[in-house]
Amino acid sequence: MNGQMYQIACIVAAARKALKTNQAILYHPDQYINKICFQILPSEKGEVIELSVSDWFENLKEKGLKDLKLFCPISVNDRGILGFSNTTQSSILCFYKDGKASYFLPNWDVASPGRGWDVTYTEYEWERSSQDIPHYENNMEEFKDILARIEDLANKIECENFAKVFHSARNHLLTLDATKVLAEPQIPPQNQNIFRVASAADVFGGMGSWNDEPGWLVQDKGLGQVYDELSDQLLRNIRLAILFAINEW
Repeated sequence: MNGQMYQIACIVAAARKALKTNQAILYHPDQYINKICFQILPSEKGEVIELSVSDWFENLKEKGLKDLKLFCPISVNDRGILGFSNTTQSSILCFYKDGKASYFLPNWDVASPGRGWDVTYTEYEWERSSQDIPHYENNMEEFKDILARIEDLANKIECENFAKVFHSARNHLLTLDATKVLAEPQIPPQNQNIFRVASAADVFGGMGSWNDEPGWLVQDKGLGQVYDELSDQLLRNIRLAILFAINEW
């Protein structure tokens, strides 16, 4: 899974858990993060920049935070860009007790050499047409079907390694193991299983990814259209699984 998607998913999960349990948020950035900060919309206090996830979360609670959701599009115009930074188009949706809503968009910049990444989340007002908080359906049956079909395609173009990846991800869906609990993201075990499968099946990126060699191997066998259709459906189901796992508990 893209590290940027993983981070924002873990932040939302940690914040939702803290909100549900009325406890302090527990979140530790990965080692490749140099700095993380949050630019809050101006208020009577003026412009505020929080320099930690904990301070950001406390700020939102003071403003009457009711719920948070992870959002990401389930399709993209060009799957080839997914190996680059700032391409997940994911955001943190925030809903407040007074009916207002906002969202935070992340931007990743390379810090000085050897120091990892500087990440800035910027808040924007969300003028929404409905007061309803979005909900997401469990897409596991469709996910299983897509994984089986794209595994078959990978075998047809003799990409055994990718076939094994898809086969393994589907097996995890068929035999969900609630005993394997990860530290992150902080979601129930059954949701962690779904998140783990989505992560395992995410083969989109740059060189060496499903976007690379398989993309021209299918042309030799006249399977270009099938490849594009199944790849789009795979990405859609990965994103839907992530949204369900992080948001629905």
